[in-house]
Amino acid sequence: MCEMRSSTAGRKTSRSTAKPTRSQAAAEWAPSLTAIRVAGETPAVLRALRRRDVEFGFDRVFVPSLIVDHTELVFRQAGRGGDEAFVIWAGTLADNDAHISTIVVPRSSFSPTHGEITAETSGHVLTSLDARDLVPILQLHTHPRSAFLSDTDAIRPIVAVSGFISVVIPDFGFVDLADVRLWSAHEFEGSRRWRELDVDERQRRLIVDDSLIRVEW
Repeated sequence: MCEMRSSTAGRKTSRSTAKPTRSQAAAEWAPSLTAIRVAGETPAVLRALRRRDVEFGFDRVFVPSLIVDHTELVFRQAGRGGDEAFVIWAGTLADNDAHISTIVVPRSSFSPTHGEITAETSGHVLTSLDARDLVPILQLHTHPRSAFLSDTDAIRPIVAVSGFISVVIPDFGFVDLADVRLWSAHEFEGSRRWRELDVDERQRRLIVDDSLIRVEW
């Protein structure tokens, strides 16, 4: 596992070779509060918690806002270069609901008009989730402008299981990703058939929960 760090100011700072004072050390450590732990394909601990021993299917999907925030970051980093981006949201199923806990960012080949995840990479994605006892629930990717399920998108889901959801985000992700009204969401029905979720169904089924709550009273 590694840490991906980002400066709260968004710029590099110069470093001194002199030994810092305690207050300087504290200030130097402060940006690490923005660190994100990123794991490799093989987890430190293999898990067999039987979370996958359920039939695939769900009604509502509960997504922590931190998952949304980091997905937005991945999309916009690619979008700044004029490229589409792709992630998978994974988690657990319980009582006919899905609970997202994990973002998978697979190796991909993307351009402004086309994106590709190879069959080999798809296999590695599923292996990495198997090792963690997690279920792939949604795939999300961006389009340069409008959000729609293209013919290419329709024939190549990373998980071809009825109930799996494919989401397309417009404008390279430079939108409020927490607003599901902006999504183009489609549920796989088998044999290259997809059913689009209208705005009312998206708002009912795709629920973003606050991850961080500030209480000042």
